[in-house]
Amino acid sequence: MQTTTQDTRVLAQFADLLAYPYPGLAQTARDCSLAVAPESPEAAELLREFAAFVERTPYNVLEEVFTATFDLNASRHPYVGYHMFGEAYKRSVFMLELKNRFKKDGFDEGLEMPDHIAVILRFMSVCSDAETVAELCRDALLVTLEPMMAMEIEAPVEGEEAPPIFDVGDDYSRVLQALRLVLLARYGVPAELEVIPLPDQSRLVS
Repeated sequence: MQTTTQDTRVLAQFADLLAYPYPGLAQTARDCSLAVAPESPEAAELLREFAAFVERTPYNVLEEVFTATFDLNASRHPYVGYHMFGEAYKRSVFMLELKNRFKKDGFDEGLEMPDHIAVILRFMSVCSDAETVAELCRDALLVTLEPMMAMEIEAPVEGEEAPPIFDVGDDYSRVLQALRLVLLARYGVPAELEVIPLPDQSRLVS
């Protein structure tokens, strides 16, 4: 599998969208929307909606929305290892393997934890090994996006339609769903993965 410049640019844009808010966020969302439109028109529309939200939201409110979405909501913590392994030792092993892979490619994760979704996306955008990128997508990101987007489902009242599987009512959910759609379109990986490889079984191991 070959990785194009366009592929890597989109991954970097998603990393920016899922990092702490910054000036220019709306433009990044619009640029990403244009880039993903050919492979997923639905993802492009979700990103346009997110861009519109950012443009009409005061910056301090946007920061509060980000914090409430990712920091104060355990189901949306932006740490891939947390969703895969909880706070178990296996998460530490997973993060160590990520750091080893980062070092091998000369990638600096900065001050953030190595399993932060934005850090992983940014690493994928510069990683020289397309197979590693595909594995991170399949074995980590897609299995993480599923629980991050899931909502509690109540049984429908008789005669009424069942509620939607994904909650796209809050604005950062649009970014998460757009990322999921793009990864599925790009790598063709099923959303429901029954087996999550343990870190020491993964080909991420150097």
